[in-house]
Parts: sequence; C-alpha cells; structure tokens
Amino acid sequence: MPVFPFFAGLAVGVAALRLYKNERLRAEIRSAGQKLRQNGALAEGKLRQAAISGLDTLAGSSARLRDRLEVASRPAAKKKAPVKTATVARAPEKPRARRQKADGNVA
Repeated sequence: MPVFPFFAGLAVGVAALRLYKNERLRAEIRSAGQKLRQNGALAEGKLRQAAISGLDTLAGSSARLRDRLEVASRPAAKKKAPVKTATVARAPEKPRARRQKADGNVA
C-alpha cells in the first residue's frame, strides 16, 4: 500500500502535463481570465457609481438639514407677547424622612 500514493501522484502529474500542453485548454483559460478581468472592471465601475450616488444623496440630505437648522435658529421677525397664566399657590412640601441603612446608620 505505500506505493499507492506514489502512483496516484504520478498519474495526476501526467494528466496535468497533458492538459498543460493542450493549446485549446490554454486558450480557454486565457479567455476565462480576460472575461474575469472585464467583469471585475465593470463591477468596479458600478461600485464606484453607487458610492458617488450615495455620497451625493448624503450631501443633499445634510444640506437640507443644515438649511432647516439655520432657519430654526434665526430669531422670529415678530415676537409675540408672553402669555400670562394664572398661578396656583401650592402648599409647601413636607421634608421627606430619611431611610435608615441596613447597619443602623442614618444617611
């Protein structure tokens, strides 16, 4: 049985050499590589456009929020007179009793 891994490796090596020497297979591998590079460039472009779009949306949103905050912080042109409300007299509150701690000390 120790000879089995040797023969398995030899068979795989022979098969790999035959495939490597096959011109049609090398052409297909090159073609697949080119397609992967093209699709990668296309995906990169789409990702870049999505990032730009997201940043533009964020910039527009922050500009609108900034405008709202500036309008809210401006003093009103006409100030209304303060509305007087009737005050109700309350009885003074009683001081609360302090709770004793578990060891008997008063806090």
